[in-house]
Amino acid sequence: MIKKSKTAVRISRDDWEKMRKNPAFSETVEILEDISDLKSAKNKKGKDLTLEQYLKKRGLRDHN
Repeated sequence: MIKKSKTAVRISRDDWEKMRKNPAFSETVEILEDISDLKSAKNKKGKDLTLEQYLKKRGLRDHN
């Protein structure tokens, strides 16, 4: 279910996961997650990640 207000849009986890799996929406969901992560990272000081750590955390690169 999607709930909209004047300042926010809320999407249920179930709907979010369905959109993530749908090829039509998966890239949009990924971009929204990246925007959220960037906003969160800007608010944290001293929590730097290397590029390799970031890619592994996002599931974009598998390291053994």
